[in-house]
Parts: sequence; structure tokens; C-alpha cells
Amino acid sequence: MKSENTYRTANAFDLPVFVSLDKELFPYSPWSASQYKEEFSSPTRHFVVAEDEAKNIIGYAGVFAPGGAEADVLTVGVIPSHRGKGIARHLMALITDWAKQQGSTAMMLEVKVDNLEAIGLYESLGYSKLNTRKDYFGSGLDALVMRLELP
Repeated sequence: MKSENTYRTANAFDLPVFVSLDKELFPYSPWSASQYKEEFSSPTRHFVVAEDEAKNIIGYAGVFAPGGAEADVLTVGVIPSHRGKGIARHLMALITDWAKQQGSTAMMLEVKVDNLEAIGLYESLGYSKLNTRKDYFGSGLDALVMRLELP
């Protein structure tokens, strides 16, 4: 029997889960509770979550879309036991659709240069590699900058 994941807009009650998962998924640069609180309160930012059947958050994504300009993917994360099941792809579609509704002209993101799974996903979604930002995620942790033109 196939398990059914659900997707929804994140809310303030999700903040502790975001902070906890960020420490697990991005130990080199996790966001603090105050950073997430600030991001959640802004109308130019949108966060979505994926939940399993038990309503546990198993993935999340966020985007900054000021409208009429490039949108910036703020974060995308899926817990390891749920990777490879299309969850990140679905989360990316949700934040991209929201960015389009805000009038965004393109999507930009930064990904660790050694995160080949994520880079492969982004390329399959039409993102192109622009350049590398040295030490973006910390000392010795370079980021690949990628961009997707929106129709």
C-alpha cells in the first residue's frame, strides 16, 4: 500500500519543526528560530511543508518573491528516509507556482557543490548553473548558483 503525503502552507506552529529539521539537514548553516519567525512574518515569503500519513513534517521549502523580479529559493529539505520519492520536486513546484503568482521573472537558488542529488533535481526542473560562490555555506563549503527563467 502506497503511503500518501500531503502538502500545505506552513504556519507559525511549524516553526519548532523547521528549526529542528534545519539543524539535522543543514548542520553547517541552520537557521535560528528568530530567523524563521522573521521569514514567516513577511508577505514576500512563502513556506510549504510535506507531511506523511501521521501528519509529521517530512519536508519543507521556502521562497522569497518580491514580485516583478527574481525569486530566491530560501530552503528545500527532505528528511533522509523520505528522499527519492518526488517530495522535493513537489515542494519546488508549489513554491515556483507561488512565485509566478507574485509576478516573479526567474527563480534563483544556491546549493552545496557536492549535493549532486539536489543539483540533478534542479537541472531536471530546468535550472541552469551560473557560477560558484566560495565559502557561501561556511569555510570550504562552496555553493553552486542556479537559475530558472519563468514563462
